[in-house]
Amino acid sequence: MFKFHHLDAVLLIVALAAPMMTMLPMPLPADATETFSGSNTDVRTILAYQVSDAALRKFVPEGWELSTFKEGPSAGANLQVEFVDQLFAVGTDGKVGAPYRYVLFGFPVHRKGSDQDVLMLFDGLSRGGAGPYGIAEQATDNVSRSVQYSSAPTIVKETWTFEGGGEMVSLETEFERGPLHTEKADSRVYSQLKPSFSRIYRYNEAADVVQAAVSKSDRLHSYSLKATGGKLTTVFDGSENLISVTSLPVYSRDIFVPTS
Repeated sequence: MFKFHHLDAVLLIVALAAPMMTMLPMPLPADATETFSGSNTDVRTILAYQVSDAALRKFVPEGWELSTFKEGPSAGANLQVEFVDQLFAVGTDGKVGAPYRYVLFGFPVHRKGSDQDVLMLFDGLSRGGAGPYGIAEQATDNVSRSVQYSSAPTIVKETWTFEGGGEMVSLETEFERGPLHTEKADSRVYSQLKPSFSRIYRYNEAADVVQAAVSKSDRLHSYSLKATGGKLTTVFDGSENLISVTSLPVYSRDIFVPTS
């Protein structure tokens, strides 16, 4: 999630003809200085919503303006929710560390005076705590996933539950697996609490747009999302509208932090 990917987000993020994920792509200057910060491989599920602009503006830092996703399956959405099941992670020392499962919440924004949209993360829940963006609550997690293969279409069932810091997020979903679209791209994601901080993701992904009105894709058999407490109560007030659901059964990235 394009592109946002999203996460440490992104989730962030998915687009079809344009970016696969809803993370917005951001061209990097040729003279950019970067520090390698690790790599990871995940399974991700990304939901894009249209929610109250007024609710989200409460979290937009000074000097930035709220935007919307302009293209792809999430066009018209202003909120991305990215569920991440990290399979393994490698640190700057090349050693494999303990993987985390987490959920991240972000919105597309741009600096005042600019038309370049980027993803900004403003909340999350993770066993790993605040994370590099400083926005996540320390939380417990319970994640399950099953895949049923037969002569009939492949069925995927997922259950995600995170709870901590006065917030709770749960997702239950069942969908039919469709064709995967591969993409290799860059994205850049910012922190709402420290907007001068960002990370660059160079990723490879295989994306399945399960549901999106713009592509007339709808293989979502059932879904239920609950998000309560803290910032989430303000955002999920019952008026939210689901725009798209994207499954990333394969997502791998290298992470860099700009140093200039």
